[in-house]
Amino acid sequence: MDALRSILEWIVSLLGPFVAPDWGALIQLLPIIVLLAVAGFYGWVFLRFRRAGPRRIGMPPLPAASAPAGIHLPGPSLAPLLISVASAALFFSVALGGVALAVSAAAMVLALVAWGREAVREYDAIGAKGHDTLAIAAQSRAAVASPPDGVHLPPPSLLPFLVSLATGVLLFGAAIGLPFLLLGALMTAFALIGWLLDAGREYRAVTEADRTGHLVNPTPKAAPRISLLLFSLLFVVVGGAQMGVFAAPAEEGGATPGPSGAPTESGAPSESGAPSAGPDDGITLITAMGVKFEQSSFELPADTASQLRFHNMDVGIPHNIAIHEGSADAVGPELWQGEIFNGDETRLYDIPAFPAGSYSFVCTVHPNMVGDVVVK
Repeated sequence: MDALRSILEWIVSLLGPFVAPDWGALIQLLPIIVLLAVAGFYGWVFLRFRRAGPRRIGMPPLPAASAPAGIHLPGPSLAPLLISVASAALFFSVALGGVALAVSAAAMVLALVAWGREAVREYDAIGAKGHDTLAIAAQSRAAVASPPDGVHLPPPSLLPFLVSLATGVLLFGAAIGLPFLLLGALMTAFALIGWLLDAGREYRAVTEADRTGHLVNPTPKAAPRISLLLFSLLFVVVGGAQMGVFAAPAEEGGATPGPSGAPTESGAPSESGAPSAGPDDGITLITAMGVKFEQSSFELPADTASQLRFHNMDVGIPHNIAIHEGSADAVGPELWQGEIFNGDETRLYDIPAFPAGSYSFVCTVHPNMVGDVVVK
């Protein structure tokens, strides 16, 4: 019986980590797991390369063969590589902010525009501008035969691309604010309705062929350049409005409303460019503008509940203040979180008592917005 109990205990000890794993330890192992996965992938690529047959290093290149008549081969493109590099730069610069974020975002937009332009050219070459011809890469247009009798070929469509783009704007708006969310919903609805109409045309063409025995492929539509241009302009306008680019400049000497709706003593910015401190009631003011905190640190009294005034100046963009253990360079667990709200608004936070020490304040929505809190 003791031997059986020992065996059962040994089995339980083996299964225990799988039934109730130590999630903290597993999370610490994630970088190593990712590193092993990346190393394994590159090892697999290297083995495939070694088995790819004879190499031609130092030998003259093979003669370029032209595509067979009636076959369209899109030309080579660096757009996928550029978009991958721009995406990596954009993700890394989210933590840096400032100029790095603006430059990487501009590079991402330019890469997407370049790829979209190539896609429109391919689309027009395949269908919309030459239904009975195909543009052969590096060759002149060559006439090709229509599809064989009884074969239905759906025309090319950019709507899957538009649906993906609109969904991306929709998810972006879910994190940034209501204007982008509404724009993404409008774009998604437009693209989905267009895709549904195209699917109806395809369905009617096939059913007509079943009824009459004569199949006619629908004529491809032109690339939706006007829709792309319109939604691009709307995206720029909404983004500019949220960043305050199109806001009317405040009149000199005019008062700006304070947290209670009453004007402050001076609505003009201070000499450093930061907004005025608001009511002179001794409450610390923290402002957020351009997806960053204007103040890098503030103080709170130790072992005493206090108040903090937070002014979110980013129109339509949600921000808040949360206090964490540790410094801004090594943010620890969250101790307190303030209300998340869109700008341009102000909230008065009630801060609980904290023991003396060093803490950090963070925007829950944008973790790159950090600063130090000194409690003494």
